[in-house]
Amino acid sequence: MRFGLCTGLENLKLTENLGFDYIECTVSGIAALSDADYEKALAAVKASSISVERVNVLFPSAIKLLGPERDQKVIDEYLGKAFTRVSTLGAKTVVFGSGRARTIPDTVPFRQGYRELVTATRQIGAIAGSRGLTIAIEPLNREESNCINSVKEGAMLEADVDSPCVGLLADLYHMLKDNESMESIFAAKVLKHTHVALLEGRGFPVKATKELEAFFEALKKINYTGTMSIEGKAENLEKDAAQSLKVLRSLG
Repeated sequence: MRFGLCTGLENLKLTENLGFDYIECTVSGIAALSDADYEKALAAVKASSISVERVNVLFPSAIKLLGPERDQKVIDEYLGKAFTRVSTLGAKTVVFGSGRARTIPDTVPFRQGYRELVTATRQIGAIAGSRGLTIAIEPLNREESNCINSVKEGAMLEADVDSPCVGLLADLYHMLKDNESMESIFAAKVLKHTHVALLEGRGFPVKATKELEAFFEALKKINYTGTMSIEGKAENLEKDAAQSLKVLRSLG
């Protein structure tokens, strides 16, 4: 397995020095950079031994993918700029969580909202694929979104989208938050990417808890050898990230 750290580009050197294989930044943050700041970021990444292989937070909360507030022109313009930038930075996989952007509005029947989500995800995948990127659907806990709240539901969305440019992610924190069984990973069988954090405070995995060990055991049973990023909250980023990387490497 290869391990990365979800953090801002300002921590690129720290991430590299700690021995991570890559850094995972936010798409929305990269898209919001001025041209001058983006060029500086690109130069820093080119000078580094690691790149921005994975990115998350695909959409800012202001962009709505479902319901009457959806604006296709806004979405297309945003993705065009965002995908061009992240692919140039070295990204290969784009995590599609964006709970607020993909939440089904109360005024929209759930089945209609789900159909719209299938269509939107397929369109996003097509645009991503044209730039050599793959989308990884991220199931979110019920506090963050009202749809796709489990790995199994994510697998169903992936199947309905039916695109070679759209895969699935498993996030330990979201699974624990909603008491989702590791059996969901066995059912999905194929994952594009993974995220990890402890349930308590969404903390860094600085210790090998039984839940973390069960997550790795489930991944090994489906022969997963891909990437895993720490996506959590640290009291001391450098210290917690260094300790967490040791724990993950020992389990992986």
